[in-house]
Amino acid sequence: MGTNKRINPLRICGVVAVSAGLLAPAVPALAQQEGAAGAFLEEIVTTARKRSSAEAVQDVPVAVSAFGADQIEALFVRQIEDMSYLMPNVQLESVGTFPGVQNFSIRGQGINSSIPSVDPTVGVFVDGVFMGTTYGVVIDTFDLESVEVLRGPQGLLFGRNVTGGAVVLRNARPTGEFGFRARVGSTNESQMNLAMTVEGALSDTFAAKLALMYDDDSGYYSNLNPSAPAPAPHPLQPFYANPADGSDVGAMETLLVRPSFVWSPSDRSDWTLLFEHGESDGDGSAWSNVTEQRAGTVPEFATLSDETGFTEIEWNQLTLETNIAEVGNGVVTNILGWREVNADSAADIDGTDLPIFAAPGYTEQSQISNELRWAGNLGDNWETTFGIYYFDQEVEYREARYIWLPPPIGPDPLGVNLQAALGGDMDAENFGIFWSNDFHVSEDWTLTAGIRYTDESKSADIIIGGCADNTNFDCTFDSLEGEWDNITPKLGAQYHVNDDTRVYGFWSKGYRSGGFNFRNARPDVIPAGPTKEEENNTFEVGLKTEFADGRARLNIAAFHNEVTDMQRELNIPDPLVIVLQATINAGDVTIQGIEADFVALLTDNFSVNLAFGWQDGEYDRLDPFVPAFETALRNAGVLGPDEVIIGPDLPRLAPTNYSLGFSWDIPVGAGLVNVAANYSFREGHPYNDSNSELFDDQKRTNASINWFSGDDRWSASLYGKNLGDEANWGNLTSIAGLWTAGPMKKGRVLGLEINYRYQ
Repeated sequence: MGTNKRINPLRICGVVAVSAGLLAPAVPALAQQEGAAGAFLEEIVTTARKRSSAEAVQDVPVAVSAFGADQIEALFVRQIEDMSYLMPNVQLESVGTFPGVQNFSIRGQGINSSIPSVDPTVGVFVDGVFMGTTYGVVIDTFDLESVEVLRGPQGLLFGRNVTGGAVVLRNARPTGEFGFRARVGSTNESQMNLAMTVEGALSDTFAAKLALMYDDDSGYYSNLNPSAPAPAPHPLQPFYANPADGSDVGAMETLLVRPSFVWSPSDRSDWTLLFEHGESDGDGSAWSNVTEQRAGTVPEFATLSDETGFTEIEWNQLTLETNIAEVGNGVVTNILGWREVNADSAADIDGTDLPIFAAPGYTEQSQISNELRWAGNLGDNWETTFGIYYFDQEVEYREARYIWLPPPIGPDPLGVNLQAALGGDMDAENFGIFWSNDFHVSEDWTLTAGIRYTDESKSADIIIGGCADNTNFDCTFDSLEGEWDNITPKLGAQYHVNDDTRVYGFWSKGYRSGGFNFRNARPDVIPAGPTKEEENNTFEVGLKTEFADGRARLNIAAFHNEVTDMQRELNIPDPLVIVLQATINAGDVTIQGIEADFVALLTDNFSVNLAFGWQDGEYDRLDPFVPAFETALRNAGVLGPDEVIIGPDLPRLAPTNYSLGFSWDIPVGAGLVNVAANYSFREGHPYNDSNSELFDDQKRTNASINWFSGDDRWSASLYGKNLGDEANWGNLTSIAGLWTAGPMKKGRVLGLEINYRYQ
């Protein structure tokens, strides 16, 4: 554990100077500015099905939301999670105890935990590499080539931990032509963002690129605590990471350095090397006391925290992608990935001016993976992809809890002081083999069939019950092991009604391996694990069509998911550890819904986009009955006598969600002005399975005015996010009878951004 440090921006200058000397200028290629309104109807390609070549999204028989670089710019989204409000039944918020951790939910399948011993339900893949932990993943959209969000289980091609779906990110590659891009932005809340890329050819066969991003957020949430508490040791609380001084909280600095290289020794082969170094340093999560807010004691976007806390995340990752064409009638692709993460953080979880609950901890993770596949044609009508996959991960997680219960609890007039050390170490190894096929029965009919076999083993050493040694974690550990294997098939069909319309249907299976409870503070209540594997059978039918001479596009999908042994995190008040957090197999669940998205170019300069999602989920079986879970359900009134299921409602499942927006291009001289706005709504829903607290309705209104120069080099934007100043809360936790929460979104933010590009 450590203290907050500052990122030195001078590092950026040094890297820029080196790169500028390496990349020799070439003749720039001027692009004709075509406007932002029409960008939504441009053909978008996807690599999600791992074919020998990219496919148009409209040709892919699966529910996928895909955005290329032009669409990302046209939407003016700078964070991936902002994009989720434009997709039906998708929630890409950072939900967890500490900032910088992404736990996504798609079609009602998502977890709330930031514990790395519990696998996510939505897999995140960066440049073809699965992210074993989402610390430091998904920060900024700058220099992204594409974002693809596949809804529903993707067990055939992506394997483990994609029962909810997959988020596939692809960074832009070097083109071999000289180019330079820069972005500078600032907001009314003293946030500054700097980003740049420079690329060019180093030889006839070798190209390089450097992308840099630096973001300095001084903090948005007001701390109304007027003075700093006394430093440790303290009679009531022995630990303070950063004593609060009444200044704003939520500050965060982020530095991203991403060099990449492409070597093309022949027309048949290319080698791509991508490296990424990232750092995020700042405050801990800005926890607030919801009970005090609803009583009117503390306003929204404010806290009385006595401790600022800290967050330090540093990661390095390396990807080597090799493509060799003309191997048989296809392409051989190999993706080797390596990543390491070190995360150190602490937060004032109670959000009050009393030292009730502080939680420092750290996570160290390393992984290596390799996927080798061949994709091509076995005949005129038979497209196939065959591959083998290997993944190995090591995780070390430690968390300390410092808990003070105020009088009159206990005989001590100062209250009761509790300390607990939690955590563990885990090794995970995964092997998979897969085969996917498309049979073109005729010009109109295509049949899909595929299968994947996965074998996985995990071993863990877990602190038993939480010991008192919060400094050295010299505790007693329990050694546990788990092994799982699974077959995930897919069967489907697609029919081309005409050149512009396609209908499809399929059945597929998803799988998520079991995990361990590193927060095993009460082994007498919740076992340390391992949990059983989670399986998902999904049935989906859909329609994809374009009409009005290609000026309108409509996609509709309906799905029915049957989940067996769903893994869910308990979040239950406990008299000994304040809040009990553990993952169990809660039971069997059915989730079904409808999704639709529509975009139309009404005039040459005006487009509209709509998205709608409806979903419904319910438990079919609650088993096994963990006593703590059963008690929580009965107390919440969702479990009646004789184990009659009255509820509960599923967490992270918004029954109704929609968005609507427009984009209007206005020619001004040789340039262009674009006016865009979007409104989104996500219905309130429970945060946890015991239904003890709810997310409120989430409403977002964003707008921007953008100017583009006639030579397509300069652009400037005035924008506003969350113009309605809506407070959205997550991480709802009961602390000593009070509800606390970490904010998921800032309030109203106004900003200015200037971009320049030379290519």
